[in-house]
Amino acid sequence: MQQYFVNTLAMPGELIPMTKEQTHHIRRVMRMQQGDVIRVADNSGRVLLAEVEYHQEEAAARVVKEVQDRSRTSVELILAQGMIKGEKWDYLLQKSAELGVAEIIPFVSSRCVVKIKDEKSEKKIVRWNKILSEACEQCKRSTLVRLQSPCAFSKLSQIDADLRLIAYEDADCKSERLCEVLRAHSSPSRVLMVVGSEGGFSADEVETLCASGFHRVSLGGRILRAETAAISLLNSIEFYYDMAGEKNEDDI
Repeated sequence: MQQYFVNTLAMPGELIPMTKEQTHHIRRVMRMQQGDVIRVADNSGRVLLAEVEYHQEEAAARVVKEVQDRSRTSVELILAQGMIKGEKWDYLLQKSAELGVAEIIPFVSSRCVVKIKDEKSEKKIVRWNKILSEACEQCKRSTLVRLQSPCAFSKLSQIDADLRLIAYEDADCKSERLCEVLRAHSSPSRVLMVVGSEGGFSADEVETLCASGFHRVSLGGRILRAETAAISLLNSIEFYYDMAGEKNEDDI
C-alpha cells in the first residue's frame, strides 16, 4: 500500500488534498483508481487509511480510519556521518531512513574527500530531503528524518545525547566492544553515532571526541566501508534496544 506525507491529518470522512507532485504520482505513476486505499502520515506519528478521490485534475484522500503506527523505534537514533561520495551518500541516506534513524548530521573532517561549496549546499539539501522522504514513504514510517546542514567536525562534541559513540578501528585495540557499551547503558532515550568518511578519522579527532565523553567502539574484526559501517551500527543499536525493550515487557 502506497504511503504519502501530508501537512495535516483529518478525521474519518474528511478530505485531505494532495500536492501536485503527489497527484501526478497517484494518477500517472501508480495509476490508482477512485476508491483505491492509501496511507497518509503527517510526520507527528499519526497514520490514516484513506481512499483516493479525483476532483477534476486534482487527487485527494478521503479518510477512512486511523491505524496503529508500528514503525517507531524505542530509541532516538542520531547519525553524524562524514561526507562520502555521490551514489554512496544517496544509498546511505536511503538505508538509514529505512533502519529508523531520526536525524542525520553530515560533517566534514580532515580526511573527507567531499567538500560542499556554499552556493551548492541548499540544492543538495533539497535533493537529499527528497531521497529521505521517498525512503520514509517506501518503508512506511510515520515520521520523516531530520536532515541538518553540513557542519565542521569540531561541532560534533557539542551535540547532546544520553549515549555518544564514535566508530573507529585502530591497531592498538583501544576501542570498546559495541555490545558491552550498550549493555552498560540500558535505557538511553537518545543515541548519537559518529561515523567517518572513506578516509576515516585522524588520531587527534578520535581523541578529541573521547575527551568530551564519546565511547570509541569497534564494529568487529573487519574494516568496513563508510556506508556499510553506518548501516551496521544503526541496525545493531536498534536491534539491541528493541530486543531489550521486548524482554522488559515480558518480565512485567
